[in-house]
Amino acid sequence: MSLINREPSPAQSIASRANSLRSTGPSTERGKAISSRNLPRPRPHSEVVAHSIEALGERPGDFERTHKALIAAMEPRDGWEDAWVQDIAILRLRLERLQRAEVGALAVQKRERAGDRKREGMPASGIVDLRQTQQIQMMGFTGLPDSPWKFQQVIETLEGLRDLVRMGMYEKDNIIYFDLLYGKKPGFQGATLRGPFEVLSKRQAEGEVPEGDRGQVALTASVDREIENYKQRQALYFAEHPEHDPVRDDADLLLPSQEMGDVIRYETHLEDQIERKLRQFYARRREPVLHQMEPLPAPIEETEAAELACQTASEGSQD
Repeated sequence: MSLINREPSPAQSIASRANSLRSTGPSTERGKAISSRNLPRPRPHSEVVAHSIEALGERPGDFERTHKALIAAMEPRDGWEDAWVQDIAILRLRLERLQRAEVGALAVQKRERAGDRKREGMPASGIVDLRQTQQIQMMGFTGLPDSPWKFQQVIETLEGLRDLVRMGMYEKDNIIYFDLLYGKKPGFQGATLRGPFEVLSKRQAEGEVPEGDRGQVALTASVDREIENYKQRQALYFAEHPEHDPVRDDADLLLPSQEMGDVIRYETHLEDQIERKLRQFYARRREPVLHQMEPLPAPIEETEAAELACQTASEGSQD
């Protein structure tokens, strides 16, 4: 008898059918429900992006610890739930990364602002010095933005001008003091001081300015008032800009409104994604099919059926 074309005996066919029932998947509703949810276990995220995580200064092990903590808390039962838990862990990683980047950006901004404030008190140099020189030529020291250096230059120049007036030194060359203070186009206050000085300079050239002249006294008093005015401005500036000001330091932490809005929107997006994944995860836990499962047949019944099928197959082959 050919072994290739041999027809199976009736007993062998029965045994084959019996064996196939044990390998075609679950037959009960409970078994089918569980099988339909099977999904291969997801590959660990830290393995997929290990090199990138390390390049960002993160340790793959940190993510895995978070992932394992979520697994312990949520107790996933199959591949689908494993995938959801890993998704939540990945979203947590992204949210923490964003928060770390936000704090880093704020720290850099604070450090740069502190450096800017220190530079305000120093003489300018390089290209900045050129721009500042042009600004001084147009508007004078008084036209510069408020800074410790500005107030120092204004007060010292005014005090030098006051000394010239007291000593009766009204030469035209000394007009440069007004140019330094108020620029080429002085405003009202600059014109109020420069006009009387030019009058005294003209009278001196004609030999008509005696010591204690009323114009000299009036101009000296005007310069004194201007000095006092800028000393008060200087005191107000230092009161508003102390060297160590916690309130200002906190205020400097604010990002521009558009950038802060983008950060907040992205953080909210990640939080929404985490919440959505959690809802999906626990909604699946509450599906009715999981609460109305049919009990599995007793293991002894399956064993007896298998033994009966094998016994039948043996008897058929002996015949």
